[in-house]
Amino acid sequence: MQLSFVPTLDDQEIRRRLDRLLVPGPLGDPSLKRRIDRLARSFADYAGAYPLPFWAPGLILTPEMRGLTEALFPMAQARRLFELLLKKSCRFTPLLAASYLYSSASWLDFLQRHRPQLRQADPAATLRLLARDGEARLRFLSALLLPHHYGGAFDRYPQQSQWLESWLRGHAGRLGGKVRALDSACGSGEGTYGLAESIRAAGLDGEGCLVHGSTLEPIELFAGAHAWFPHDAARAREYRERVAPLLAPDSRVALEFFLEDVGAAAQANAYDVILCNGLLGGPLLHEPDALAQAIRSLAGRLAPGGVLLAADRFHAGWRLKVPAQELCALLRAQGLVPLEVPEGVAGGKRQSG
Repeated sequence: MQLSFVPTLDDQEIRRRLDRLLVPGPLGDPSLKRRIDRLARSFADYAGAYPLPFWAPGLILTPEMRGLTEALFPMAQARRLFELLLKKSCRFTPLLAASYLYSSASWLDFLQRHRPQLRQADPAATLRLLARDGEARLRFLSALLLPHHYGGAFDRYPQQSQWLESWLRGHAGRLGGKVRALDSACGSGEGTYGLAESIRAAGLDGEGCLVHGSTLEPIELFAGAHAWFPHDAARAREYRERVAPLLAPDSRVALEFFLEDVGAAAQANAYDVILCNGLLGGPLLHEPDALAQAIRSLAGRLAPGGVLLAADRFHAGWRLKVPAQELCALLRAQGLVPLEVPEGVAGGKRQSG
């Protein structure tokens, strides 16, 4: 799916673009209705046989509750139907494997983790609502794919930003006052706008400055390009206030978000700065071959004299599997020179000649 957006906060344009991604209104699928009815009967059987306290918001789960629920009402039953409904709701294939639908050990865990989108214990009631109400479906999907635990927030790496501003000032002459930058695996886009802020803070905010944000997930892409969080009004409001100066008519740093795998092949136009925060060596990208391919691709997209930066705040035990020394070795293997930075790792590309 080819998808790219120049950011905007115009609500009418956002709604028009949203129709490219999601199916509006009732789904009206008879086969889906029949499957929901069967799930309702299965849940009624579970509820009638379950001897422990029934789920309600705030219930403290025990291993016995989880185990018995999974035995009587396997999470896989509900997962299959939620996945089917969401796929019918999208004009693309949503990446649900990393969501609560797959990481929840039981239906009770999913109820706890996906509140307040889930208010009733019976999944059939929720599925019926989602099938008939496009706006409810939109909020449910955005909450599922844009949860706070993904680390989406501004200023996650302040020391990295300070280092980058200093680096940009030091290379302003060589860059001719212009810089091309990429935030690869940008998630919901906070780091992309932070990168644009760093460029402006370094005084490189003239014509020709360009910042790209790329991600593999269309809903993340849409959120970043439009400060769009329909399940979280406070987050959307704060996001819009933060990025409005960067999207004002007099802003001269051009921004664009597009769909792309972090391992995409190098293109003709190289970048002076590439960020890849929160991905390399973590839970989503740590297998040796895939990790090496991602770093090879990122290094190949750097312009001579450019810099690649990668930090994280939630890899924890993954650092034992892929320590910083190993990441630096992978940078060296791609011809980059590891740099001392206050957060994460970095590699610079030698200037030609």
